[in-house]
Amino acid sequence: MSLARFRLRFLLQEIDLPQGDTVIGRSATCQVTIEDPLVSREHARIRIAGERATIEDLGSRNGVQVGGTSLKSVHVLRDGERVRIGTQEMVFCAGAPAGLGARSTGFICHCSECGHPYPLELMECPACGSSDRNEEDTLSGGPGSVRDWGLDLVLDALQRAESLGRSDDIERILSHAKLSIEQRIANGLPLERPMWDAVADAAASFAVARRNATWGRWLLSVYASLGGVPPRAVGRRLITLPLSERRALAHAARRVVESVSSRGGPRSEDSESFAGIEALGNTEPVSA
Repeated sequence: MSLARFRLRFLLQEIDLPQGDTVIGRSATCQVTIEDPLVSREHARIRIAGERATIEDLGSRNGVQVGGTSLKSVHVLRDGERVRIGTQEMVFCAGAPAGLGARSTGFICHCSECGHPYPLELMECPACGSSDRNEEDTLSGGPGSVRDWGLDLVLDALQRAESLGRSDDIERILSHAKLSIEQRIANGLPLERPMWDAVADAAASFAVARRNATWGRWLLSVYASLGGVPPRAVGRRLITLPLSERRALAHAARRVVESVSSRGGPRSEDSESFAGIEALGNTEPVSA
């Protein structure tokens, strides 16, 4: 009798889970390695024993969630259950024996109610329970795919780290988002404005908390590249930096003003935000 085939559907791929242990973590020695700042070196273990699959947390800092519930002990996995490790979400699949028509890639759709990305094979959104989804928006990993649904998970992780006051985690997650955003810009792919604005707000908050302009300069450089105006809240945060740090932002702020002006100026709803960025750009320069 053939044993069932177990696998994880993760980032539009399927990972086969063999009999025995599969360790998931950030270390290169793990069977499944995830480059994610919220993933511990050895984060979780999935054990396949015959027809039974279990998962356990290996004492990770940020825990493991199955179906939205944090694990407290060894959990027996069922087909279709969602597993979250760090900012990454996976779907556990128990299907036909190996070799019987298994797909090599998964498919992601977006909930039309809350915008949450989730695997197409689930019948409803795991975040809000809605069964309405944007079918035309489905991603299959092909060259026409432009949405960065992983950024949704990064934002969730940022909110969690901020609520827990974990500044080191916040900076690591921002670095992860920075790389993703810069790659999309370099590849000519669009950024979804609400998600980018949320990342920019987190970066501005972190800059103020650290009293350091580094993240402020970065977020302003992105807005300059996009020809957009930061949300009013971002400008209001940056203006509270110490004078020496505001001076360090002046050049980046002037680039935003020049970029927006070259495109015909700000929209009427952005006029107040634009004025705030102009004020940053007019900060007295550092004396030679």
